Amino acid sequence: MGRGTVRAVSVGQHVHPESGDAPRTHRGEVTAAGEARRPTGPSRAVMIDVGEHRGALVLTASAACEGLEVEIHPVSDPSKRTHVWVLARVGPEATVYAAVFPSLPTGDYAVLAPDGSTSLVVPVPPNKVTSAYWAW
Repeated sequence: MGRGTVRAVSVGQHVHPESGDAPRTHRGEVTAAGEARRPTGPSRAVMIDVGEHRGALVLTASAACEGLEVEIHPVSDPSKRTHVWVLARVGPEATVYAAVFPSLPTGDYAVLAPDGSTSLVVPVPPNKVTSAYWAW
């Protein structure tokens, strides 16, 4: 898949302060307390942005994982964490539960379990959407 837009969703932006780290900013709906609120409906569209130095990661999961936040970081720099929710992705034939990281710098990523341990390591190559199964 080349660089470009597939589909788009609307999101806001908020900050997570990290103990010992600089605050992290990422996209998502924000509550009055400044914390992201879990989406209430299934996801119907995601914008993917891949290219010469970027790839995307789709982590499929069981329906039991719906609503959990999946956190990842480059293996080479654990301080650069990012996270998204596992959401129901409604398709014409079936519903798939997945966390979509739509644009990541290329490299190996540690996928964290809810307890913070590494559940798997996934390579994210340029110009590609990588798929893996997240089971913890």
